[in-house]
Amino acid sequence: MNTAIAVAGRSVPGTSGYQRYWPTNILAVRIVLQRNTKMPNPVCDRKLFDIMGGFQYENWYQNQKVYSTGCGLLCRGSDFSNGYMSYMGIDWKPENNNPVVSCPYKKEQCTLRSPLLDHIEGGGICKISQCDCHEVDVPYDYEYSRDRVRDERHRRIRENYEELKRQKKGHVCYWQTSYNEWTEQWEQRYDPVECARMCLNIGGICDLKHTPISKKRGNVFYDVKITRIRRDGTLFDGQKEITIQKGCRLLETSKSMTICENIVRYGRKQIISHEQMKYHSEIFIYGWNVEVLNIRAEHRESRDLLQDLQDILEGITIVHASDQEKRNKELKRQNRAKQKEKREKRLEQKIVKNGWDSLEPFSLDYHHALKWFGQEKIKALEKRHQKYVEEERNKPRQMSLFEFL
Repeated sequence: MNTAIAVAGRSVPGTSGYQRYWPTNILAVRIVLQRNTKMPNPVCDRKLFDIMGGFQYENWYQNQKVYSTGCGLLCRGSDFSNGYMSYMGIDWKPENNNPVVSCPYKKEQCTLRSPLLDHIEGGGICKISQCDCHEVDVPYDYEYSRDRVRDERHRRIRENYEELKRQKKGHVCYWQTSYNEWTEQWEQRYDPVECARMCLNIGGICDLKHTPISKKRGNVFYDVKITRIRRDGTLFDGQKEITIQKGCRLLETSKSMTICENIVRYGRKQIISHEQMKYHSEIFIYGWNVEVLNIRAEHRESRDLLQDLQDILEGITIVHASDQEKRNKELKRQNRAKQKEKREKRLEQKIVKNGWDSLEPFSLDYHHALKWFGQEKIKALEKRHQKYVEEERNKPRQMSLFEFL
C-alpha cells in the first residue's frame, strides 16, 4: 500500500464519534478494510488505541516488535517510541511500516533506503542521514543490529580521541574538542568563555594547558564607549554625544581568576563582537560608534574617580553598570509596590461594595484578601460594607414621572 496515505486526519461534515475522521495511517486503513465497517472499535485486544481517527500501537506492544533497515540491521520497536517524522507529505511512523532511524554508517546516498530520504542533508560538523525501516518477523539479535554498528563507531571515535591525546602529549581538553563527522577527525580549539561554563578542574590542573587553575574567583569587566549624533530636531540636533558605560560584566556569576585572565588574553574579539551585536540596530540605522575599552579581570569592580571626573569635565556622560543595575532593581521594586497597592485598593472597594460573601471560596480574590488583609481587616471591611449598604438604602432617590401615573 502506498505510504502517501499517511496524511493528517480531516473531519467529515455532519458526522460524529468514530465516523468523524478519515483513517490517518496505513494501519487504520487495513483495520477498516478487514472489518468492513466505517470505523472499528478503538480497543483491539488492547494493542491499539484510536487518536484522531488513526490507530496507533500501544507502547508495550510496539516495544515487542522488531524492524529492519534496508541493509538488514535490526532495530527495536522502542527506538521509535519518542515520536515520528513528517517529511515530503508522508508520516514516517511504525503504523505506516516506515519509521526512520539515524543511519549508523552516516551515508549521504544509499540505494537501500527510500529515495526521498536522500535529500535530507546535515549541516555544520554533523551528518544527518535517515534510513526507513520495515517490520520483520525475526527475533532481535545484537550481532546483526544497528546498535552494534553504532557502538563500534563510537568506539572508533573514542580511539581517535585517545590518539589525539597522544599526539598532543596530553594537552587536550574534552570540552574544547569536537568531532567532525565529514572529515572523521577530532578538532581542537580554545575558547576560555567555554571554560567558564564547563570547567570541572577549579583548584586543580587544566587539561589543556597543564597549568594550575586558581580557586580565587572574579569576573571580566570592561567599558563601552558609545559615540552618536543627535537627530531629534531640537536646537542640539547634529551635536555629538559620548557616553561611557563602565564596569560591564561579561559573566553572570564569578568564575576562577585564571579563567578570567585567559578570557582577557584570548577572548577580546568575542567580547567586542558581543557588544557590537547588542547595538547592531543602532550601529546599522543611526550610525552609532561602539567601542570596547579597558577589558580587565578583577576580583571585584574597581573605579577610577579621577578619570571619571576628567571625563565629565570633557563633556562625556559616565554611567556605571552596577549603579544602573541597582537603580533598575529599585525602580522595579517601586513599580511592583505601586501595582500591589492598586490591587489592594481595588479589592478593598470590591469587598466594601459587594461584601465578603460575594467572593467565591478559594477564588483568587479570596486568597489575596486572606493573604493581604488578615481576619481583623476583613471584619473591618465587612462593617464598612454594612454601613455602605445602609447609606445606599437611606440615600435620596430621584423619582421618575412614570411613578406618579
